[in-house]
Amino acid sequence: MKHFLYYLIALAVCLPSASCSDAFVELPYAYDEISYRRGYDLDIPLDTVVYIESQTEFDLLFAEEDTKPEANIPFSDGVLAIVKGISGSGITDVQKELLQSGDRYRLSVRIYQNMTSVVETWYVAYVIPKEYVGKIDLDIEYIE
Repeated sequence: MKHFLYYLIALAVCLPSASCSDAFVELPYAYDEISYRRGYDLDIPLDTVVYIESQTEFDLLFAEEDTKPEANIPFSDGVLAIVKGISGSGITDVQKELLQSGDRYRLSVRIYQNMTSVVETWYVAYVIPKEYVGKIDLDIEYIE
């Protein structure tokens, strides 16, 4: 019983420090540094998931931009999945949802538009585990 108590105390002491570690990041998560309000003009295909797998690729993607978001992406464990689209009307909101379905993800993007006749570019980005590269099904919906 005495050994059990020591193990329990050791676990209670170590657990908070392990959960607060910067080395552990739970994937996937939304990468909101890239959004339709940031004003980027990235040279990537429209309505397609593009996978950025290294810091070098990330730096090249933003090489022509005046400002670059902070990477803060754990490229050793994950990749950045970006989608770019163009709205033929003004954008009031972009909602996104990434759901796991078996060995794939489904990324649903809803672009809420207003009645202004302005063309706006939007972006959605997630950091996903490496093993899901090429396994994102994309669903884009424009709502007026």
